[in-house]
Amino acid sequence: MKPGGKWSFYLVSLHTSEVRRIRIPRIVVLLFCIIALASFIGSLRSIKLLCTYGYARFGLYNEQIENRELKEKLKFLNKFAADYSNRIQSLVAFEDKARLKFGMNTISDDIRQAGVGGPPSLEQIVSSWMEDPAVKNALQVEKTVKSLLRQVTLQDSTFSRMSNHIAMQYDRWAQRPSIWPCRGRITSGFGYRQHPFIGGRYFHEGIDIANHIWTPIFVTADGIVNYVGYRGNYGTSVIVNHRGSGYKTVYAHLVQSAVVEGQVVKRGELIGYLGSSGRSTGPHLHYEVRKFNRFDNPMKYILPMDFIID
Repeated sequence: MKPGGKWSFYLVSLHTSEVRRIRIPRIVVLLFCIIALASFIGSLRSIKLLCTYGYARFGLYNEQIENRELKEKLKFLNKFAADYSNRIQSLVAFEDKARLKFGMNTISDDIRQAGVGGPPSLEQIVSSWMEDPAVKNALQVEKTVKSLLRQVTLQDSTFSRMSNHIAMQYDRWAQRPSIWPCRGRITSGFGYRQHPFIGGRYFHEGIDIANHIWTPIFVTADGIVNYVGYRGNYGTSVIVNHRGSGYKTVYAHLVQSAVVEGQVVKRGELIGYLGSSGRSTGPHLHYEVRKFNRFDNPMKYILPMDFIID
């Protein structure tokens, strides 16, 4: 480069060995360098922009995939929630019928809602601003599932109370005398009657059922055999204590018993055979029902067969 401020370039021909000199002003060379540098920097920024765009497109693609998966999950959860909601409603209907059948009060709709409702949560408020259907749907599904969990918890609690009540009710019914102790015809009812041996009126504490000797006799309710043996005028007898219900039943004039003292018996179980032991005018069963040691009319307790629940 000379003091004049120009750059000199020499071109040498390989064939003719001719040398040519080209002079270029320094300012042109500087401008070229600046333009080249700017182009290089611009290329780097373009490459970076393309990379960023490609990454963004790849991220958007992944987001779209995740969004589709989320929609599928929400669809499944909605179906799941609807299915179990229908099941809970079926259980509620069954429980209401059972409660009415066993004399219990039904659960009100307000209680069954189990706290569903109230002010919107922060997530619900934010979702209403975002206007994103997927997010709003997800929050709605979450709310539905939480509601189902509360309803299931309540249903489990009410079912437990109902089952306990029914178990107690069934236990009381099982200990209540309610069937015929044997086949036959009633020859003497409960109450005052003419004494068959000594004459005069006296109180007959039970009912007499006549039939052939060895006719099977069955216990009329669940209980524990309290006495088996010979009891004077009653002859061979069986007394069954029906535990905490306050009932006792007496089966007298048997030809033979079929149980022992302390034995647990169930309604309809064989306990002996009809006979004419003791002070008796012929083969029959003397049957008594005692409630808290007071004589009661056995006919009050004998129900039609389709009324018995076992």
